Amino acid sequence: MLVSVAALAAGTFAISAPGVLAPKLEEAFDLSRTEIGVVTSLVFLGASVGSWPAGRLTDRGEPARVLGVAMALFSAAVALLALAPDRTVLFLAAVLAGLAYGGVNPPTTVVVAGRLARRLGFFLSLKQSGVPLGGLAAGLVLPPVAIAFGWRAAVGLGAAACALAAAATPLLRNAQTFRLEGGGSAPLPPRRRLQALAAFGFVMAGSQWAFLTYLVLYLTERLHFGLGLAGAALALAQGLGACARLAWGWASDVSGRRLAVLLVMAGLQVTALALLAWLPSRGLAWPLVALAGTSVVGWNGAYYGLVAETAGPGNVGRVSGHVLVLIFAGSVVFPPLLGALVDAAGSWRPLWGTCAGLVALAAAVLAAGLRGDDARVLVAAPKPSR
Repeated sequence: MLVSVAALAAGTFAISAPGVLAPKLEEAFDLSRTEIGVVTSLVFLGASVGSWPAGRLTDRGEPARVLGVAMALFSAAVALLALAPDRTVLFLAAVLAGLAYGGVNPPTTVVVAGRLARRLGFFLSLKQSGVPLGGLAAGLVLPPVAIAFGWRAAVGLGAAACALAAAATPLLRNAQTFRLEGGGSAPLPPRRRLQALAAFGFVMAGSQWAFLTYLVLYLTERLHFGLGLAGAALALAQGLGACARLAWGWASDVSGRRLAVLLVMAGLQVTALALLAWLPSRGLAWPLVALAGTSVVGWNGAYYGLVAETAGPGNVGRVSGHVLVLIFAGSVVFPPLLGALVDAAGSWRPLWGTCAGLVALAAAVLAAGLRGDDARVLVAAPKPSR
């Protein structure tokens, strides 16, 4: 568990750098808001491509090797990003980092599901808490490091964190994985469920990374926060998101109704984003950032619990890899398109308003796609095997 959390935290710490250090990157490479979004999108474009083969390799029984290779390559790509002499190399490094990052989630999900199959919601939320914890650390650490030593040193720190996480992955070599006794796998779930889950993940992930990419810019430009204070606000959202993931995951386990929990989270996210769009003020910034953190950042763990249950034994890596393609695709599409919308409109309101509307639509699609299912815990009979 600790290795999985550390890998996700280190990876998020590194990929949060373009958003956290957006003002520095704008200055260094003369980037527009749209191009800042493109940097983040290129990371997730690569991850979308890399997640499917990583999921298949993971189901073949080598999660530790998949994770170790992915984290090592990711560290090297982030180091290249730190050394980028121009925007071409910057964009290339972002793609390479994404290809490696696609190999992080499937093996960590399979390992956690294998050991703790009956409490998937809480423990997958605990595993996924590494994402907002890494973002929290990025918001607190990267701005002062960039101010003191330059943005390249700050990004290099992210590469070092990923290298340390890669060095720890051999500890997973004997970890249990989620399989049927005697080997094999359960039948694949109905396409209707997979499509609904993937569509929901596409929008929720896209909204999350648009929020994380542009929050610092929004606070510094629209509400006149300093870089350090805006980074602290981002850290607050990430920290509350980490706590919320555990709470939402626990609630989904106790109730057995992960769909209902996900729909409540979506409703809170729509509220937070709509208020950011229509009531921008320094006085409301902190409570709205806090509310966004619990929903925009907090949705992930309970979602992966539902994905793992839907997949069934022997299919967790493959199905999680399948939905991750669209999850990462959402992270590719949303930031640059919404950044372009801000540039065209000369206002931040369309960004937050569009995100709110799309999340509401995605929640409706998820509810319709799972109609007729009670969304209770589906995994009970199969036991994990080594």
